[in-house]
Amino acid sequence: MPKNEHPRSAERRGTSLAATIAAMNNAAPSSPNTALDATAAGSPERPAGAGAAPLREAASRRLDGDQIRLRLATSCRGWQIEVVDTTGSTNLDLLSRLRENASRAPVVRAAMQQTAGRGQRGRAWQSMPGDSLTFSLAYVMPGGPAELAGLSLATGVAVVEGLSDLPLSAPHALGLKWPNDVLLRGGKLAGILIETVPAGPGRIGVVIGIGVNLRHAAEVATRIDSAAAASPPADAGVAAAVVPATPPAALESVLPEPDMSSVLIALVKRLTAMLERFAEHRFSAFRDDWEAMHAYSGASIRVIEHGRDLLHGVALGVDSQGCLRVATDEGERVIASGEVSVRLLDTSGTPGTQGVRR
Repeated sequence: MPKNEHPRSAERRGTSLAATIAAMNNAAPSSPNTALDATAAGSPERPAGAGAAPLREAASRRLDGDQIRLRLATSCRGWQIEVVDTTGSTNLDLLSRLRENASRAPVVRAAMQQTAGRGQRGRAWQSMPGDSLTFSLAYVMPGGPAELAGLSLATGVAVVEGLSDLPLSAPHALGLKWPNDVLLRGGKLAGILIETVPAGPGRIGVVIGIGVNLRHAAEVATRIDSAAAASPPADAGVAAAVVPATPPAALESVLPEPDMSSVLIALVKRLTAMLERFAEHRFSAFRDDWEAMHAYSGASIRVIEHGRDLLHGVALGVDSQGCLRVATDEGERVIASGEVSVRLLDTSGTPGTQGVRR
């Protein structure tokens, strides 16, 4: 799955974690045919945390497959629920499965550890077992890529709703940043990566990868900084502005010792309901909720593309297709590409206030 990170070109690259995950204003079909590790994609399920080291961990830092399936039995009837210790990428696992047989959906696949997790624009997913929750959902939608416009935004709404179902000390501190980040007090708490595959006439297979930072945001930030320092610039030889990444946040700041299984259950309940509703009503059913959760609404922002400022303006919200509306000196602009990033233009305010729902 991914690292902190909407469909048009964005749907394929997605969101990833609050320091690591996809994109979605118009779904781009399919993802690279990356070969899966046979042991990861085809291995039988066994309870996560079955190894010697995980036995020493607290129960809240493990995924309990039996408990998860039991508590999702009623709300997720018809869904397969898979929980594994390790895999390369839950997104790639499910994409491969849908390519073989789209009727194998709907599926939820969660892993304690992803060894080849991916985020937006191909970045590596920066996470540690027990510190983050990473999982994917596979679902077959009626229609084609054009009908998927706004799916990553609807997914963000479901993630905020699922997290708000937990006993958080400050649920109002959750917010959404276009196109696919979930924020907590301005820091990146979760990311989304959406990828698609053909699923027969009039149908499209969708795989949604989600990563949520549960603990140790400072350590996540260190891993991201180290990975960025080791990566060459996208355009070698061309000077590009350094764009500070949105700092990571962790759920433990509003939910002491978050239970990994309980967080997954809360999110999956909302996400499976969202997919059924989206298949029938599309993004129009979620637009008002997204606007209410928009963390940067009315704020001065900079829109960045390939490390360079594309424009400055005031974030207004989104249109009926999930594209970002920005007021500029030259008039309103609509941003559709998932290749862009959005940052606050003025970050001199009180720390921790940006990204709070208004």
